[in-house]
Parts: sequence; C-alpha cells; structure tokens
Amino acid sequence: MARGPAKQAPSELSYEMYQELLDELLSPIECSLDPYVRYELYLSKLVYLDNLHQQCFRSINGKNENFENSYSQNDLKKIQDAIESTHRFVRNTIREALNDSLSGWAQ
Repeated sequence: MARGPAKQAPSELSYEMYQELLDELLSPIECSLDPYVRYELYLSKLVYLDNLHQQCFRSINGKNENFENSYSQNDLKKIQDAIESTHRFVRNTIREALNDSLSGWAQ
C-alpha cells in the first residue's frame, strides 16, 4: 500500500499551544520520578523553552515573516522566568541525585 508524503511538523510553535502549556512550563516536574529521569525531562524542557524563547524574540522584533506577531514583551518575560526556574529545578535534581548516590555509598 502506497503512503502519501508525511506531513512536516511546523517549525514554529503555535501561540495557542504556548498559552495552554504556560502553567506547565513554569511548574516543576513531578518529584516522585527518579532523579535521573527528571533530569532528562528537564533538559528536554529547556530545549523546548529555548526554541520558544527564540520564536518569541523573532516575533516581537518582526523578524519572523511566517508567524503572526502574537507574542508580547510579557510573554518573553514569562518564558525567561520559566527558563530560569527550570535551571533551578535542574540544579536541585542534580543535588538530589548526588545526595542519593553519596548516602548509598556511605552505607
């Protein structure tokens, strides 16, 4: 059976999706997960946030002809806050993993 060409995912994230995910972007990942899994999830979140940050910046500055100027300076600040808080969550996750490793080693 012949298949049609695969649809290419849009390179730009929709503003509506950003608005839906905003609370999740500012929140920590569930603490009950293994610290190593949480660390990998945080790294993925940072990549997403970095892409979103770049898109927002281009949109605000009018350098993105393929995307409506839906983002505002307030959105840029929220994304920057999410990046900063995610970096804190990463550091805390690393500390937790180190404490777990050291406590296991001391026993």
